[in-house]
Amino acid sequence: MRNSRPLVSFTFDDVPESAYLNGAAVLDEYGMRGTFYIASGTCGKRDTYWRVIERDQVRDLHQRGHEIGCHTFSHRAVDDLDAHELSDECRRNFENLRGLCPDIELSSFCYPFGCVSLPRKLQLQKQFNTCRGIFEGVNSGVVDLALLKVIELYDRTLSRDKLNRVLRQARQTTGWIIFYAHDVTERPTHMGCSPGLLRTAIEEIRKQDISCCTIAESLPLIGYPPKTTAAARSANEGSFALH
Repeated sequence: MRNSRPLVSFTFDDVPESAYLNGAAVLDEYGMRGTFYIASGTCGKRDTYWRVIERDQVRDLHQRGHEIGCHTFSHRAVDDLDAHELSDECRRNFENLRGLCPDIELSSFCYPFGCVSLPRKLQLQKQFNTCRGIFEGVNSGVVDLALLKVIELYDRTLSRDKLNRVLRQARQTTGWIIFYAHDVTERPTHMGCSPGLLRTAIEEIRKQDISCCTIAESLPLIGYPPKTTAAARSANEGSFALH
């Protein structure tokens, strides 16, 4: 990584409706943008814990400047898929989202359930600029862009002491913190955060003058100019590349 200052990104997986209604709204208040990993085949459906974001809400997020990332089409664990199945999942997600947002570019991927295997990781890193997992840590020094580390933005795990500790580590290592959550409600699930916790994290970041960027925006800052992804090429070639 060649960034001269520490960075923070806020990301949301599965994107429950509350992440759109509350999470994006809080980021907008502070003039910040997040990365929302969408499995478009689940849009509008009721999950065990929440209702997933609607299609028109995905369009609105994109129009407001937030980044839309790929989370497969139907939220499939990639280690259960062969190469063709994974390629089809990503192609369907890209085509569905391109139908909602004609100018969208899916350059960021997130592994559903955090599940990953070496063959699928090698496949995805050729198709996307970044792939994000759920292994904890601050990204610094030499990083694996196909398995970026995260810090849970969960009310049950992110205490103020831990928040200050990871921010201090990011400053000391000129690192990149990628926070992630699912729902954003006053009474979040075990995988979510409250609007209050999100605001607390943002206030601390601003107090310490740390830049907040989407995943895609962070790439050139750490010294990796975005490349043309397989998803972007498919718009011109009419197919999603297999590797």
